[in-house]
Amino acid sequence: MTSPQRHHRYSYEEYLAYEQDSGLKHGFEDGEIFAMPGGSRRHNALALRVGAAVDAGRRPGCIAFQSDQKVRVLATGKATYPDVSLVCAPIEGDPADPSGNTVTNPTLLVEVLSPSTEEEDRGNKWRHYQLIPSLQEYVLVSQGPPRVEYFRRLPTGGWEYHDFSEGTVRLESGGTLDLSALYADLPV
Repeated sequence: MTSPQRHHRYSYEEYLAYEQDSGLKHGFEDGEIFAMPGGSRRHNALALRVGAAVDAGRRPGCIAFQSDQKVRVLATGKATYPDVSLVCAPIEGDPADPSGNTVTNPTLLVEVLSPSTEEEDRGNKWRHYQLIPSLQEYVLVSQGPPRVEYFRRLPTGGWEYHDFSEGTVRLESGGTLDLSALYADLPV
């Protein structure tokens, strides 16, 4: 009888060193390092369009980032790379990241759903993101038929949900997502 294989549990510092030396993007959760998958052409085009719309409509004092910006949930330690993020306050870096490349106070996070990541984006990742005190908006963008799901934090701390398959989504952070423009002439 063979024993179950044990996985090495990494510290956050080991993760940062590993990622810096690898040149690739990796996520981190509960002592595990995992590769961040690349996106399809359709995924990349949608992420670019959403990021451009967020950046064009952002309020003064806000800064938009694309998928190379690492975000860490300090409450749980999870580190990941959302497709689009926006910070509407002085940027707070991760005190455990000496490089200063990790943001901990996003106002808006956007994930373009992929078949391989949709369950994580809707479930585990969303549970972690809700623990970011600064987060006010979470947006899920479908790669299939036009669909944008919008979560907005209420003053009570709960979340309001809206599901759009047409029209525009007006973000509290200032951007507007026009579904007809987002989905026009996308690659297959």
